[in-house]
Amino acid sequence: MLFDFWRDLSIDDKMHPLDVPLLGQNASVFQTTLPPGHVNGRLKDAPVVACYLNPGYEAEDSELAQSDDAKRALFEQIRGESNFPMQFAGWRKWYLERVGRIDLPPEQLASTVAVFNVLAYASKNSKKVKRSLVKKLPSCIMARRHLHEVLIPEALRGDRFLVIARGAWAWQIDRSIECETIRFAPNPVGGHFGPAIGAEITRWLDFKKLSAR
Repeated sequence: MLFDFWRDLSIDDKMHPLDVPLLGQNASVFQTTLPPGHVNGRLKDAPVVACYLNPGYEAEDSELAQSDDAKRALFEQIRGESNFPMQFAGWRKWYLERVGRIDLPPEQLASTVAVFNVLAYASKNSKKVKRSLVKKLPSCIMARRHLHEVLIPEALRGDRFLVIARGAWAWQIDRSIECETIRFAPNPVGGHFGPAIGAEITRWLDFKKLSAR
């Protein structure tokens, strides 16, 4: 479903073809010099998934956009089979500030926690993202379907741990679904896990490891 939707995208495509008509009306809001970033990390099999609104765009990203190797590495993220791209300093810093409360070494975190954005396109200021766009954009609809039809059922079975870190409104989810394996970040502006959620995930991962023996 989700991965089939993105399968035919080429590395030179800045947007999914089905998104182009709506995104064209909001072109000034988004930075499309890098491949669409709805997934960063092993979304297909990572035990922990952190859900956000959309990628940010910093000075380093402008530099990455000039590198064919960097663009290729980020394009491969779309498949949901690669570790979080810790080789990029700004991305590493952003990631560890948010998920680093989990008691794992950084390189192990990269294969354990995937980032899933409901909106695949980066912006310098997420406040300019229109709710009407997120509601109608085909790629956003597909991301929400994957959350509601795949990830949430997996979390309710105890197979995954979900953190709704930012953009709950865009994911069309509220705290009524919160349980031991579905948590909401205490600060939805920054999307940091915080010590409590970090500790919960650490205990859950330890339990999963013991149960697998």
